Amino acid sequence: MAIVEPISFALRDPAPPVPTGSLDAEAVPQATRSQPLPLVRILMPLVMVVVMLAMVAMMVLSSNGAPNPMMLMFPMMMLASMAMMFNPQSGNDPDETRRTYLRHLASLRAEALDNGQAQRRHELHRHPAPADLQALIATSRLWERAGEDEDAFEIRIGLGPAALATPINVAESGAAEDLDPVCAVSLRHTLAAVSTVADMPVALQLQAFRFLGLAGEAARDLARAMVLQLAIFHGPETVGFRVIGPGWEWLKWLPHTRNPDAAQFVCLLVDDTPTTGVEPFIDDAGVDCIIDIASRRTTALGVRAENEGLLLLVDATLRVVTAVGDEELGVPDLVSVEEATTCARAMAQFSRPEASTADTRVDLLSLLGFADISEMTGSALWPGRTGASRLAVPIGLSPAQIPVMLDLKESAQGGMGPHGLCIGATGSGNSEQG
Repeated sequence: MAIVEPISFALRDPAPPVPTGSLDAEAVPQATRSQPLPLVRILMPLVMVVVMLAMVAMMVLSSNGAPNPMMLMFPMMMLASMAMMFNPQSGNDPDETRRTYLRHLASLRAEALDNGQAQRRHELHRHPAPADLQALIATSRLWERAGEDEDAFEIRIGLGPAALATPINVAESGAAEDLDPVCAVSLRHTLAAVSTVADMPVALQLQAFRFLGLAGEAARDLARAMVLQLAIFHGPETVGFRVIGPGWEWLKWLPHTRNPDAAQFVCLLVDDTPTTGVEPFIDDAGVDCIIDIASRRTTALGVRAENEGLLLLVDATLRVVTAVGDEELGVPDLVSVEEATTCARAMAQFSRPEASTADTRVDLLSLLGFADISEMTGSALWPGRTGASRLAVPIGLSPAQIPVMLDLKESAQGGMGPHGLCIGATGSGNSEQG
C-alpha cells in the first residue's frame, strides 16, 4: 500500500504562468479624401501651352535681327516651377498609411496568439484531458488539492472557447464613415480571430451547485470523466463518493468510497434511478453535490437541477439549460467504463497516512517539547540532559503515533552508538557479512 502525504498549496507543482494585462490596438486611420485642385494647377498647363505656341509664332514671324525666342523659354519655365513650389501636392499616401497599420495589426495578432497559447497551457495544467489523467496517478500531482484550496471540488467538463486573458483595447477612432475601409475591416477580422481562444477547458465549481443534472446519450461518459478528475486531484479525506444505481462497480477500487462520509465533500451519484423529488438523500445535509445521470431531462432530480442548480445536456455537444434556452458550451469530456476501471485500479494501491486526533505531535518543535519557536531560548534551548535522555533526540512518529528516538550513546550505555547507526553495534555480526 503506497502512502501519499498531503501537501500544501504552496508546494504544488506550479502551473505555467498565465499572461496578464491587456493589448492596445492603434486607432484606425482616417480615410484619405480627394482634395479639389487649386486654380493655379488647372491654369498652369494652359499657360505653358500658350507660351509654347507664342514662342513658335515669334520664331516664325520674327526677322533676322529680332531676339531669339528660345531665350524666353528659360524664364517662363522658372516661373512655372516657382508656381508649382507654392502649390505642392498633398503628402498623404493612402497606400503607405495602410501598409503601416497592417504591419501593426500583424504584430498585435502574433502577440495575442502567443498569449492564447500560454493561457491554454496554464488551463490544461489545471484541468488536463481525460486521456492524460492516468499518467498523473504515480506523480506528485496525485491528490494535490486540499479542501481549503481555491480549486477544491472544481472539475473540467469539456472543451470550448474562452475569452483571451489579455483583452485587446481599441482606441477611439471616430465615426465609421470617416475611417479607412481597408484598415477598419482588417481590424475587425483581427479582433474576431484572436479575442477568443479555442479548445479551452470548461471548468465547473461543484461547490456552487448542490444539484447537477446530466442528461443525454453521453451523460454517463461525462459523469465518469468528472469522477476520475475528482478522485485523482482530491484525496479520500477531501472528496468521497456514494452511488445509487447500476453500472458503477468500478468505484470499489477508489479509496474515496471506503469511508465517504468522513470526507470534506461528499458527492452522490444517482444513475438510472426513478426519483420523485422527496427521497431522504435529497435533503441529506451530509451530501454536498447530487449528480443526476439520465438519458432524458425530465426526471424529478433533473427538473430540480434545472430550477435550483445546473442542468447539462450531453450529446455530440455540451449545452447548458438557461432561462432563455439551451446555450452551447463546447465538446464534452467522455470516458468509457474500461478507461475508468483502469484508472481506478491504478489508484487502489494509494492511501493517506493515518493520523491520530489525540496526539498532535507531528512537527519537530512539538517533538522537542516546544509549542512555539519563541520558547527556544536560554536554558530551555540547551537543557542539561542526563541519564537515558542524554544524546537521545526524537526524529519522528511511529505508525502508533509514538515518538521514534535516535540515541547516539554507546550500546553499553543503552544507546545505539555511532557505529550502530550505519553498520550495527559491536558484536552484532557486521564483520561476518560478506
